[in-house]
Amino acid sequence: MTSNDRIDIALEKLTEISSELKSMLAVHEQRLNQQEKQTDEIHDTLEKRRDEVDIKLKDVYDTMRDQDNNIIDCLNQLRKESTDQHKSLNEKIGKLEKFIWVAIGGGMVLVWLLSNVSTYFKIFTH
Repeated sequence: MTSNDRIDIALEKLTEISSELKSMLAVHEQRLNQQEKQTDEIHDTLEKRRDEVDIKLKDVYDTMRDQDNNIIDCLNQLRKESTDQHKSLNEKIGKLEKFIWVAIGGGMVLVWLLSNVSTYFKIFTH
């Protein structure tokens, strides 16, 4: 084998290696592009899910806020009803106390009159 033959063989092998490298690079580039596309799809899906979660969270917070407001309104209504009932009972107790004091005072006057009836009879009979 001559040196030209060796050079030709080396060139053929280099050409083969070059074409194999080109095909390998094309396959790898295709895989990279496919992975990049999948990554973009995953990113888009994640963004959609994040937006959906944000909307659901907003709905949950709105519902909680509405329920809190309803509870506060109910508590305020109960407080008002309790205050009104307290005032009503206070007035009734005040009237009852007044009646009791008048009855006690009238009873005391009656007892005093009955205990002093004999003195009055003596004064009127003389």
